Amino acid sequence: MRERAQNFRYNLLAPLFGLYLDLAEPPRYSASAEHPELKRAFMVILGLDHVEQFGDIVRHHEAGTIPPTVMWGACPTLFDASQAPAGRHTAFMWEKLPYRVDGDAANWDHLREEHARAMRKLWQAHAPNLADAIVDSFARTPLDTERELPNMRAGDLLVGAFANDQVGYHRPFAGAGAYRTHLPGLYLCGASSHPGGNITGLPAYNAAQVILADLGLTAEWLPSSIAAQLVL
Repeated sequence: MRERAQNFRYNLLAPLFGLYLDLAEPPRYSASAEHPELKRAFMVILGLDHVEQFGDIVRHHEAGTIPPTVMWGACPTLFDASQAPAGRHTAFMWEKLPYRVDGDAANWDHLREEHARAMRKLWQAHAPNLADAIVDSFARTPLDTERELPNMRAGDLLVGAFANDQVGYHRPFAGAGAYRTHLPGLYLCGASSHPGGNITGLPAYNAAQVILADLGLTAEWLPSSIAAQLVL
């Protein structure tokens, strides 16, 4: 078990760099003049123009160099006004970047603001009103992510690679896919567990059902028809 845990692999392409904005108004994209639905788009992707770019991005990650910016994000307050003071907005952009820039993750400490400016420049090129709308901003590098959330080693957005024996019900590795461990009372419930990272909450949701089943209890949130058929 110890050896399998030590051999857990993280993603080459998933270290997370985040840019976060406090805004006086939401981003107003120039393209919305021809595509008005863009005003209510939940997710916006910028910088990805051709599929051929993917190979170049992989090569940059392998070399530890920063590729041309491809980022995605949203303005959550368009859909949930409680995330900012009345009349204000928040927005963010995420980008997957190498963890070890030029071979050393510590380089992010002096590259953070420079890269945040590059992201703002690209964002503003598509949403010119950001030039005056930004009230405040901050950025988090892959190294910052790891510092604040140690389970996201190397800033891995997905908390572990989806490859070989780390996929599906074997996740995080063979013998640990059922949320129980070899130690009684110790369970796995983080994003490294099945079905993996991203904002689903399913690893903890599933682990909670396993824990309750071991205690002889039924999850109160489950419909009775499902609870009666649940086999763990």
